Amino acid sequence: MGIYDRSYYREENELDLRPSWNQRSAVSTLIIINVAVFLANVFLSKEFVVGYQGAVNEFLMLKGSDAKNPFMWWHTLSYGFCHNASGYLHLAMNMLGLYFLGRTVEERYGRLEFYRIYLVSVVICGAVWLLKAYAFQSNGSMLGASGAVMCILMLFVFNFPTARVTFFVFPIPAWVLGIILLLTNIVSSPPSPSASSSTPITSIATDVHLTGVLCAAAYFYFGLSFRFMGDLEGTLRRQWRKLTGPRLKIHNEETGATTNEADEADRILAKIHETGQDSLSAKEKKFLERYSRAVRERKEQL
Repeated sequence: MGIYDRSYYREENELDLRPSWNQRSAVSTLIIINVAVFLANVFLSKEFVVGYQGAVNEFLMLKGSDAKNPFMWWHTLSYGFCHNASGYLHLAMNMLGLYFLGRTVEERYGRLEFYRIYLVSVVICGAVWLLKAYAFQSNGSMLGASGAVMCILMLFVFNFPTARVTFFVFPIPAWVLGIILLLTNIVSSPPSPSASSSTPITSIATDVHLTGVLCAAAYFYFGLSFRFMGDLEGTLRRQWRKLTGPRLKIHNEETGATTNEADEADRILAKIHETGQDSLSAKEKKFLERYSRAVRERKEQL
């Protein structure tokens, strides 16, 4: 595939939003995980009654009481992978939105950055909801990927405002879809819960949706990037290899230093795969050229 064949190099009205499936994409992986969690909750729960969401959902969803229990703060991530057990609509709407518009956003930012955007928005939306629950002493619960999916949908709108999308059966520009999503959530926002109330699990958490919109706006308009998280991940992975892997070192004839050049080469190649060769510094390009030349010379000597 040529570089200008990719969706983010095409005209906005030429974006290909037709159904397709790439099992290696972030969108496909996220859809599979969400559906798997939903099915696991259905099969592992004997019955669903009012106020009970099933064994898996009860374990993963975010509760107002978690605000006072730091050991439960991991729920600010896990809630985003379970959906309302009372029907399929909650799961279906989120996954369809992610599927049809998320694929283009993933092509725009790359698979790994898409994962980071999605997961960070899940945590931010969950944390904002938890803070609100703590402030109003609410005993409600919250689950679903709606906040993160809203972030992805709005990133599509911000990046491709004039692209034609289908809203139900009507083709409209993406910017119109963005206005519809925003106004719908503003108009339907519920009043702040009282200290004695418990937000029903079946109600729509429009405050979480709006937080997702703000996440997308901040990311797009402030030019944010979570690629530093990938650099941190790579650093931790290399340190782990140093602690657990074989102590093989390669002598650098040019500098006289002894370093693990294979690890450094792996890091640079991974960076090229994720962000392209233009993202390399002059030092990294020079190192990769020197390392490639050394590998070729060693092969020729064999």
